[in-house]
Amino acid sequence: MQQEAIQQKELQKGMKEAIPIVLGYLPLGFAFGVLAIETGMSVAQATMMSVLCFTGAGQYIAIGIMQAGGAMITIIMANVLVNLRYLLFSTSTVPFLKDRVKPLAASLLSYGLTDETYAVAMNHYQDHEATASYMAGLNLTSHLGWIGSTLLGAVLGGFIPDTDRLGLGFALPAMYICLLVMMIKRRTDVFVAVFTAVVCLIIGFLIPSTMDNLSNIIIATIIGATLGVIINGQH
Repeated sequence: MQQEAIQQKELQKGMKEAIPIVLGYLPLGFAFGVLAIETGMSVAQATMMSVLCFTGAGQYIAIGIMQAGGAMITIIMANVLVNLRYLLFSTSTVPFLKDRVKPLAASLLSYGLTDETYAVAMNHYQDHEATASYMAGLNLTSHLGWIGSTLLGAVLGGFIPDTDRLGLGFALPAMYICLLVMMIKRRTDVFVAVFTAVVCLIIGFLIPSTMDNLSNIIIATIIGATLGVIINGQH
């Protein structure tokens, strides 16, 4: 009984700490749902995308590429590159989860790992032991918030005659700008970001029109990431 009480307390704590994340997901998830409907998806398809692909950045990228008429391979490659950071995120949680959370439970619950849940969890792990119940409360609540906001946007999106007036088309650039600002800690970070943007624009100008018009993003990302690793390795 005591163990069950502890697990319930940890579950509730995870759910409570997920509330700020859910509040942050509401506008982005709603915007995604609206844009997905505008792209031609059904309500079920838009909602299932949030169920199966819990990655806001990746989902927005997919929508953007679909709107631009890009190839499926571009969607896949862009998502792989953008979401590779989660491999590092999950690896850095191992010292906290090892010997405390069973590998299978940790693997399943890590499906809900996002930038926001990772930040909250790592802050929690500094002063508390990691538990599967806490992870479940945090990650599942956040995921349900994302799914619910997507469903709401998809349902109401059909009743919005002109989504451009709401500025939802700027949701993806705005999200990436916020992520970029949060990631910048040093002057070298600014240099790498500006350099990557310039490379992207140059490649986009020089690339043949017969090629996918979003390939420049992937190429510039690889070049920029390589430059960042080189610079960080010298410090």
